[in-house]
Amino acid sequence: LVCLPNDNGRNCLSICVIKSLFSRLYFYQIIFFFLIHSVRMFNLCITNYCNISKGKIYANDKLIFESNVTDFESFTGELYKKLELNYPKFHKMDNLTKLGWLASELVIKNVHINCNPYKFAINIMNCDSSIDTDICYQNIIDNNKSSPSIFVYTLPNIMIGEICIKNNIKGDNLLQISEIFDIPSQYNYMHSLFEAGIVEKSICGWVNFNKNKYEAFLYIIEKIKAADSLPFNIETINKLFKKN
Repeated sequence: LVCLPNDNGRNCLSICVIKSLFSRLYFYQIIFFFLIHSVRMFNLCITNYCNISKGKIYANDKLIFESNVTDFESFTGELYKKLELNYPKFHKMDNLTKLGWLASELVIKNVHINCNPYKFAINIMNCDSSIDTDICYQNIIDNNKSSPSIFVYTLPNIMIGEICIKNNIKGDNLLQISEIFDIPSQYNYMHSLFEAGIVEKSICGWVNFNKNKYEAFLYIIEKIKAADSLPFNIETINKLFKKN
């Protein structure tokens, strides 16, 4: 910086020095921001994941359960016993909620939920919403009857609600309806939540049920880097989703 002398030379010099200091401070703030940003994003990893489809269940790439039954209710009943669960409310859930709830139990099983419950998020997508239960409830209405216990599940986000209740999750939760599993959209949304410090841990993925055809893929994102964890990025999610 150059300052021309005048009657107030000392004041002018002081102003120049202050401007120089602020410029340097601003520069270091930018460098510090990008360093913190890089470290924060680098530590985002997928620590657990599972796939449920066509009578088979894979957890972290390992086939842990297989059934030959074609009926979804029988399949979930077998899985419930296999996992040695004890949650009576499960038997009152609709098919979509049972599928999502069981998948969440598989990914949470080996994870310590030690973060602030208000910073534990859930983001799930599907393409058929709650159509299976909608059709069931419409048939009840057509017969001039009602069933509040079935009606409550005509909202697909009830699936997320049941997962939250079981695990005391109180953070951001969102169920998105999409024709396909829009991985970039889910990644960008979760990336922004972690970057803003709103979330420390999250369950994400795809859960869909329609006419006895079912598919679930859930994974957990955490701010840790373990030996067996995977990088949280679009490419990794896409590979895991299509793997099994």
